[in-house]
Amino acid sequence: MRRIGEVVDATTAFMGAVVAGVTLFLPVSVTTQQQTTPYRIAGLLNSVPRSAALAVIVAVTVAVLVSTTARPLTGWATATAGALGQLINHFAGRQVSTAEMLTTQNYIDSVFGAVLLGGLGAVVLRRRLPAAAFAVGAIGFFAFGDLAELLDIDADPYAVLETPPRWMIGVALGLLVISTLRNWSQTEEPKTPRMAIALPMAPILAAMVLALVVLAGTEWLGRQYSKLPAESHTVEIVIVVAATIVSATAAAMLLPGRDGTGVYLAVSLTAAVDAVGYAVRPGWSAVLLIPLAAAGVALGTRLASAAIAVLLVAGIAIFAMVTSTTASTVGFAAISAVIALTAGYCCGTARPRYPPSGVLAISALYLPSAASVMPDKLEGWHADVPVHDPTPGRAALAIVIGSAIGLAVLRKFRPRSQPRPKGQPESESLADI
Repeated sequence: MRRIGEVVDATTAFMGAVVAGVTLFLPVSVTTQQQTTPYRIAGLLNSVPRSAALAVIVAVTVAVLVSTTARPLTGWATATAGALGQLINHFAGRQVSTAEMLTTQNYIDSVFGAVLLGGLGAVVLRRRLPAAAFAVGAIGFFAFGDLAELLDIDADPYAVLETPPRWMIGVALGLLVISTLRNWSQTEEPKTPRMAIALPMAPILAAMVLALVVLAGTEWLGRQYSKLPAESHTVEIVIVVAATIVSATAAAMLLPGRDGTGVYLAVSLTAAVDAVGYAVRPGWSAVLLIPLAAAGVALGTRLASAAIAVLLVAGIAIFAMVTSTTASTVGFAAISAVIALTAGYCCGTARPRYPPSGVLAISALYLPSAASVMPDKLEGWHADVPVHDPTPGRAALAIVIGSAIGLAVLRKFRPRSQPRPKGQPESESLADI
C-alpha cells in the first residue's frame, strides 16, 4: 500500500508541476486575429516576464513557509488551494472584456501557479519518486516549446486564459485533493538542524536577487533593441550577461551548501534553450520527449556530474550559434531530444539539500534571458523569413562559461556534507533531486 501511495503522490506531483510550468512559462496565447488590439497584445506580452519573476519569489516564499512547519499536510493543502484559486480565475476570465483585466488576471494566474509550485515542491522534494515526477513535469515545457498545438488553443483572443486549459487544472486539482486526504494523518517529520536562525530567509532573498536583476536586465536590453533595432548592442548584451552571472552567483552563495548548483544550471539552460528558439511541435512528440526527460533525471541521479551537465548545456548553446532550428527538420528533432535529456540530467545532478532551494532552481527556468529578448533578423525589409543570427547563441555560451566558473568557485568554498555515522538514516527533509 505504501508503494501505491508513492505512485499516487508521484502522479500528483507530475501533473501539478505541469500545470504550474505551463502557467508560468506560457501564461498567455497572443493572437492577432479577430478583435485583439495592439494595446492588448503589448500588455499581455509585457506581463509574461514580469509575472514569471513575481512567481519565482512567491514560489520560494511559499516553499520556505511550508518547510518551516515540518508538516506534509501543509504543503499538500497549500498546493491544492493554489490549484483551486487558479481554476476559479480561469472560470472568471470568461467574463473579462478589457485588456487591463486580462493582464491583471494573468498576474493572478501566475501567483496561484507559484503557490501550487512552491507548496508542492516543499513536500515532494523530500521523497525520491515524487521528486523525480515533479522535476519531469516542471521541465516538460523545454521539450514542447510552443504548447499551442498540444493544448489545442484556438484563435479566440479570449482563450488567453486557457493556458493551461481548465480541464488540465481540474485533473491536477482532483489529484491534489486525493493526495491531501492520503497525507492527512501523516505524523510530523523529525526536525532538521538549522544552520542559523535566519536560514529560512536566505532562499527568499536569493529568489528576489535573481528574479529582479534578470528581469530588470532583460527588459532594459529589450528597450535598447526597440530604440535601435539595427545596432548590434554588444556592450548592452555584455552588461546583461554579466548581471545575470553576478545575480546567479549571489543567489547561489545565499543558499546552504552546494544547493546553488541548481541555480547555475537553471540560468545556463534557460539561456541556451532561448537561444535555440521555440517552434511548434506536434502533440505526439510528448510521447517521446517526456520519457527522454525522465531518463535524464534518472541518469543524473545515478551519475551526477556538474561538469557533464555544463558540457551538455554548452553544446546546446553552440548549436544555437552554428545553425537554426528552421534549417533542418532532422536537426530540429535532434536538438529537441538533447534539450529534454539535458534538462532532466541537470535536475538529477543538482540535488539540493533544502527543498526551497530546489523550488528556486526549478522556478528560475521560467525567467527570461538575454537571448529571449533579442529580435529575429530578417533577410530583407520585404521578407518575413528570419536569417540565422549567432548572437543569442554567443550570449548563452557566455552565460554557460560564467556559470561554470561560478560552479567551480562554489564547490571550492562549499565542501561536501559531512558523512553521517554508520547506521544513522538520512533525514527525509533532504531533497533527492
